[in-house]
Amino acid sequence: MSVRYKKVMGKGVGSPVANKWYGRAVSMGRVKTADLAEEISHSTTVTRADIMAVLIELTQVMKKHLQNSMTVELDGLGDFRVGLKTKVADKAEDFTAANIYGYQILYHPEVRFVASGKVGDKGKRKGTYVKTMLDGVSAQLLPSSTAASDANTKTPEGNA
Repeated sequence: MSVRYKKVMGKGVGSPVANKWYGRAVSMGRVKTADLAEEISHSTTVTRADIMAVLIELTQVMKKHLQNSMTVELDGLGDFRVGLKTKVADKAEDFTAANIYGYQILYHPEVRFVASGKVGDKGKRKGTYVKTMLDGVSAQLLPSSTAASDANTKTPEGNA
C-alpha cells in the first residue's frame, strides 16, 4: 500500500514555505458505505444488506453520542469528538453560546506505543507512537500523467 503524493511549491509572501517544495497527499477516489459493505461481505458470512444496516446504524448512534458531548472511540480506528468554532470575547462573562458559530467533528487516529527497549535519563521508556491505521504504509509519487490540475488545492497558508 502506498499513499500517493504530489509536489507543491509554497506561495505567500512571508510564509515559511514560500518558494519551497513540499509533498501533499492526493486522494485517488472515494469509497462509499455501500462499497465498504460489499467488500466486507466477501470476507465474512454476513450479507451486504446486513453490513449496510450496521454501518448506517453506526452513523446514527455516533451522531447521537457526539451531539451529547461524548467522545466516540472505535477500536482500531480512533476517536471522534465535537469541536467548536467560536468568536472571542474579552472577558469570560462576555462569552455566551451566541459566540459559537460552528461545529466540527475532530478525528484522532488510534495510536500505539512501540517501545525501543531503552530507558531515558528520567527512567521512562523510550520509543515512538504509531498510528495503527497507517502501519506499513509507504509513499509513492503520483505520475504527472495522472495528476490533473486541481484548482481547489490550497497551500498551508491558504493561497492557491
